[in-house]
Amino acid sequence: MTFEMWFLCAVIALAVVLFVTEKVGIDVTAIFIAFVLMVSGLVTVPEGLSGFSNQAALAILSLLILNTGLEKTGVLFLATKKLVAFTGGKPWSVLLVLLPFVAILSAFTNNTAVIALFLPMLILMGNSKGISPSKLLMPMAFISILGGLCTIIGTSTNLLVNSIARQYGVKPFTFFEFADIGLAMAAAGFIYLLLIGHRLLPSRRKPLDMNSEDREGKYLTQLVVLHGSPYLGTVTAVRSALKPYGAELLDLRTALLAAKSMREDSLVEAGDRMLLRGSASGIARLKTGNKYAMTARLSMERALLHNQETHVVEAVVAPGSELIGRKLRDLDLLALYEAVPLALRRSERPKEEVLADTELRLGDVLLIETNGNLATDPEVGEDLILLDTMPMVRSLRKRWTAVLIFVGVIAAAATGLVPIVISALGGVMLMAVTKCIHLNDAYKRVEWKVYFLIAGLIPLGIAIQNTGLDAKIAGAFLSVADGLSLAWVIGILFVFTVVITNVMANNATALLMAPIAVKVAQQLGIDPKALLLTVMFAASTSFFTPVGYHTLTLIYTPGRYKFKDYFIVGLPLTIIVGSVACWMIWQRYAPA
Repeated sequence: MTFEMWFLCAVIALAVVLFVTEKVGIDVTAIFIAFVLMVSGLVTVPEGLSGFSNQAALAILSLLILNTGLEKTGVLFLATKKLVAFTGGKPWSVLLVLLPFVAILSAFTNNTAVIALFLPMLILMGNSKGISPSKLLMPMAFISILGGLCTIIGTSTNLLVNSIARQYGVKPFTFFEFADIGLAMAAAGFIYLLLIGHRLLPSRRKPLDMNSEDREGKYLTQLVVLHGSPYLGTVTAVRSALKPYGAELLDLRTALLAAKSMREDSLVEAGDRMLLRGSASGIARLKTGNKYAMTARLSMERALLHNQETHVVEAVVAPGSELIGRKLRDLDLLALYEAVPLALRRSERPKEEVLADTELRLGDVLLIETNGNLATDPEVGEDLILLDTMPMVRSLRKRWTAVLIFVGVIAAAATGLVPIVISALGGVMLMAVTKCIHLNDAYKRVEWKVYFLIAGLIPLGIAIQNTGLDAKIAGAFLSVADGLSLAWVIGILFVFTVVITNVMANNATALLMAPIAVKVAQQLGIDPKALLLTVMFAASTSFFTPVGYHTLTLIYTPGRYKFKDYFIVGLPLTIIVGSVACWMIWQRYAPA
């Protein structure tokens, strides 16, 4: 191992730590890695910046904008709404109709956007049919990922692995080259989810059951105790005063944020902060009037809002939302949407001493007080997914234009008429010219983190090649797998990649593992596409935790899932589809 190799290993280790801890955003981590690689000389400046002009990165960016066009014109919503009408009153009957549709849709559009569309629709439908959303959301998320494995544009991971193939001189994959394997995996997943998977999921209370008292559905809020407040006195007295609202006292701090004793005889004094947990309806009743809010500014905003008739709604922080990473105290929803945040729900209690200092994440659920304009504001969907209303359908007269442009993009790429990046850029231009999308709106909707993540990490793959680390790791891998057949090599590589993708983002995993896969294949004397496909599928089929894929994170809180739900349902699915993929790859590429 040379010094350059050891240094690169240290950079990779640092990247893994930053990805896992999320001390900074994944896009910032990626750009930092590119910067370090250029400064250290492991890649040249042109190589370090090549990610921004990389075909895969630009194709992904263009496809995200095209997906925005389909959303904005209401195409996806109308198609989904018509299909929902054919569903029955049992979970299996809903899944029987919708799972194939979601898989097909995800093969050609962004699966995170598909699930963001289905999220409020499934919750409303579940309420009307008496079906718990927890029975529907996870199977939908799983099948959307599997559907994305059927085409080269189905997921950004596919495009990135294809980019690595081109970088190493391997003939790129065609549009439908691995569709048979992806379809087989999706079919196996469909059968499992329809017959077994949804039965393993608990029927938790509906998110719109505002009187729900189950702990998973409760919100956190914080109140500042004022002079003359009914919440002055001993902790026992305060708990009694909170009981009619179903609110639970979790933490008590002084005005200077020092922790106070929670003994029953401890005193709650003016200026103290109480962290409370309660149901949506309880918190709404508790905060009647405008005296109680997380901060003084929010209290003033509520006073302004109370000049109108208000109601309380639940909303999920959407993918690509400008609210992600911003603190609750800084949201200024009053100016944006004539709304004020009351409380927060997420999988674990925030670590911040003051709840208003909590930074929002994808999938967080906010309890919001608002007037009636929130549901009709076309800009809301860019930041929040409302759980008690259908998305607005706009620009219906443009929907067929958007469909024809999108179909044209797919057809041009699938037939090999032009590369996918040219086809997608042409589609963006046509949608802009025909006013199916306004590019300023599209720029707001695009999840730029994905683009910067990819652009920043592509130099890492180049550095791995430049230093020879790919060959070194491949040699170590082969020494472990010495004497094993190709089937075992494929299986081991698949399992290793699945484990890694639970630590790093799936795109980062693909960019790290694909160069190694090429070198292993070259040293084995087999077609590199065999192991590139193994990495491609494995990086997107880690279903047993909510952190392996954005889509799984998005449904975590709205579905009221627990970590164990993913493990119980997702691990068998990972084993099933992984076995199908490995067997079919081995059958296709095994030496005669």
